[in-house]
Amino acid sequence: MAKQQDLEPLWAEISSIASVDERRTLIYNDSEVRRPKYKVLAEADPYRLFNLLEGDEANISTSNWAYDYTYEEYVEDNDLEYDEDEAEGWDLEEKSIQRAHDTGNWYVTGICIIRGTDDVELPFEFAYSEGYVDGIIGTPYNQEKHRKHGIEFG
Repeated sequence: MAKQQDLEPLWAEISSIASVDERRTLIYNDSEVRRPKYKVLAEADPYRLFNLLEGDEANISTSNWAYDYTYEEYVEDNDLEYDEDEAEGWDLEEKSIQRAHDTGNWYVTGICIIRGTDDVELPFEFAYSEGYVDGIIGTPYNQEKHRKHGIEFG
């Protein structure tokens, strides 16, 4: 990864664009090309990019994600014998969500989509810890790797 001082010319280049809509369009177009020029900025300091594009944490929509709770884990947790019929009827989604509620253990993420002109949408994904934003885990440059973290529930 590039050192922060090596990235300053790129930060300055984007910062010199007075129009926020133009900055958003620039990043959107860059995220769509094969060799993105500004991706290193998103990797080095996603918050700085988010702020430069005038993203607003007040616009984050959160999701709760239950960790998969398999029948095998259930058997092990409860020191039971494996039952083929029970295993076949195991509802992974239902049991995972039930387990999340029972244990109070689930993952929370949030999406903030920064919108620009001409249908420009720049998604940033946030992780949460104990109810507070804990960092940006997804940017317009790596969105395909994120957004699915288990079984979503309300």
